[in-house]
Amino acid sequence: MTNPPVFGTDGWRGRIARDLTFDSVARVVDAMAAWTVDPENRDPGDPWTLALVHDTRFLSPELAAESASRLSSRGFRVLLTDRPVPTPCASWHVASRSLRGGIAITASHNPAEWNGVKYKAYFGGSAPPATYAAIAGRVDRLLPERPGGSVERLDLAADYRAAIAARVDLDAIRRAGLTVLFDAMHGASGRLLAEIVGEGHPTRVTTIRADRDPTFGGVHPEPIPEHLGASRERLSAERFDVALASDGDGDRLGVLAPDGTFVTPHRILALLAESLTLRGRVAPGIVKTFSTSLLVDRVAARLGVPLHLTPIGFKYVAEKMLAGEAGIGGEESGGLGVSFYLPERDGVLSALLVLEAVAHSGGSFEDLLADQARRFGAFAYGRRDVRLPLPLLRRFVAELDASPPDRRAGEAVTGVSRLDGLKLELGERGWLLYRLSGTEPILRVYAEHEDPAVVARLLDQTEAALAAQASISR
Repeated sequence: MTNPPVFGTDGWRGRIARDLTFDSVARVVDAMAAWTVDPENRDPGDPWTLALVHDTRFLSPELAAESASRLSSRGFRVLLTDRPVPTPCASWHVASRSLRGGIAITASHNPAEWNGVKYKAYFGGSAPPATYAAIAGRVDRLLPERPGGSVERLDLAADYRAAIAARVDLDAIRRAGLTVLFDAMHGASGRLLAEIVGEGHPTRVTTIRADRDPTFGGVHPEPIPEHLGASRERLSAERFDVALASDGDGDRLGVLAPDGTFVTPHRILALLAESLTLRGRVAPGIVKTFSTSLLVDRVAARLGVPLHLTPIGFKYVAEKMLAGEAGIGGEESGGLGVSFYLPERDGVLSALLVLEAVAHSGGSFEDLLADQARRFGAFAYGRRDVRLPLPLLRRFVAELDASPPDRRAGEAVTGVSRLDGLKLELGERGWLLYRLSGTEPILRVYAEHEDPAVVARLLDQTEAALAAQASISR
């Protein structure tokens, strides 16, 4: 990596042996360290102690150990995990130990050939854009060697596990008699959910794909329908009340109903927002990102609480939570946070909150979903990522922006919103969003509607229009 690293929505990532090498990771970690102790950094917390964690990816333990050694030579006290742990573990140690920052070696939910580095800010969450801009500005500003540094290889998982267990009604979960399937997807969450719930209780947790496999079994470690085949196979062979899954670094949640149907993160956010608000566990106020369902709007309206809309990226959700404007927030990709913990995504805590909601409902997970659909209606949702030359994609979006259509897939376009990308609003029944990737030649196309057929048409028509434009430009 000769060019400066480009930071995405949450850190820097690269393809192993191409963009990501020990040298490139060293440049990123050095920049994070330089910003942490920079006199211009006014963040509170101890600047010379850093929590450093890693996931289960290829070279993650080695990259973490090398980074820890490098940091200690520059005077840092490094608290290095002794095993793979979820990235939120770093966030919890940063906040609970009053540190200025923490580092995670991870590529989150990306495919196995990727790895990367995340920086966790003093409040225990994803660094905001201004922080990553400051870090980027310090690339290749190597700190001098400094005495007094150390590397402490610690069990960082135990205290973190106890912390998230204390945030839920564990007794109610254990008494509920639920049969739970947890799919770790060979990621950093491992058997964490089962360890928290424990054995010898009416509720039991069965864990699959918990062993470390840097190839993730050949599956992209993102808990979305096409990657949860192992969970669906187990559901077809054995009865479970709910199946829960987390991604490669354990900060996202995916959910399957007992019949194997994928329950979208939109529905989970809406369900938990209602359950936690009604039980007084979170202060009124919900925050959602630009690509999240109208279902959340309906829940907020029914509860009579404020709803805040942010650009895409959990860091924007965290900003609203830090400001005290929302008690719960989430995004379409499965990240969810609550104010009584940290302004941070946490897949295992989210899983526990789902189990808590079921336990307190007195019914089943299926009952909760049916009741939600009855009272608020049902939405279909879809997303497609179209990869074409970036100039073509930019032209496509610019032309739509300059002259938005009156109709799409037979539906009237009632408004246009440009908070993060270009969204065509289809009344109170749906929308279509076009959003260019910040780092790749990809146009992300999101669609939601009460009618699943309309969602399919919206996505199909967009792909067809792009294909026609690509054919003309050849």
